[in-house]
Amino acid sequence: MNLSITAVILICLFINLCCYLYYRRRFIRLSSEICRYAEQVMGGRHVPGQQNQETITSKVLMELEKLETATAFQLEENKKQKKELQEMISEITHQIKTPLSNLKMYCEMLSEEESGPLPAAPESASSEEALPLQGESVRAAQDSFGQSMPGQGAPFSRQSNEVMKSQLIKLEFLLDTLVKASRLETDMIRLEPENSRVLETLAAAVNNVMRKAELKKIEISVDCRPWVLLFHDRKWTAEAIENILDNAVKYTPENGSIHISVHPGEMYTEIRIQDTGKGIAPAHINDIFKRFYREKSVSQTEGLGLGLYLARYIIALQKGYISVRSTPGKGSRFSVCLPNRI
Repeated sequence: MNLSITAVILICLFINLCCYLYYRRRFIRLSSEICRYAEQVMGGRHVPGQQNQETITSKVLMELEKLETATAFQLEENKKQKKELQEMISEITHQIKTPLSNLKMYCEMLSEEESGPLPAAPESASSEEALPLQGESVRAAQDSFGQSMPGQGAPFSRQSNEVMKSQLIKLEFLLDTLVKASRLETDMIRLEPENSRVLETLAAAVNNVMRKAELKKIEISVDCRPWVLLFHDRKWTAEAIENILDNAVKYTPENGSIHISVHPGEMYTEIRIQDTGKGIAPAHINDIFKRFYREKSVSQTEGLGLGLYLARYIIALQKGYISVRSTPGKGSRFSVCLPNRI
């Protein structure tokens, strides 16, 4: 009896050992195949004869190929964005040099104006040698002022002030663009939402674009009840609205208007921004929020296609969204919708 039990136990152990060795061998072979196929997939090589089969290897292989496709697409997008960012920074760096050189030149010319008339040049000296500025600077100044040079009094000073003012505005725009780009690249946006008045947020946004609007004689009006509250981040929401307003001012002709109104709803509060600008073609409405996107028709207008992208990014972080309606030649309406509670 005991001998029979022992024999049965030994047989069971033997069978279990055989099963273990068999499945272990299969597992090792399966693992080796998966590793080999994974190397081929990650290397961009197609694995023939393994797709659409009812095997574990085939299923794992198909998932790996999906992962490889998604990873390759993301890598390509990252390379594209990095290249665009490098080109943008290079372009801005190049553009900054021009207003800086102009400001330096006009400051030198104004210094000469304040110090008195220039000394008379020797007869044998050329006009470029008679002036303290280099030949290129002299010719640039003569082109700007129609041969008007230091020593001609108030008209020159007024013209110089206007030129320096325009160069400072350009510098401000370029530096502001760099700041926006750095905020996106370094992930600096940290929301601190609180229940605060929408009117105060709008006031902060409008104040930052008021000077540009006044230069173009654009009227900005706000229709918002003082008691309207919204749970939002005041600083970053004002930044998003300012970017939309800046775009509206940029593409609205002189003597135009921009109207801002607030419409509280049951779930969302809508901040509506209506302008009388050039409008957006229907084919481009879905593109205006893309990073670095700019229409060919506005390529001569200052801008790098970051403002609306950043605006949508900020609003999306607060679980909101931006919609656009536009009629070419009549204007656009941007609707910034934020949830009443996040």
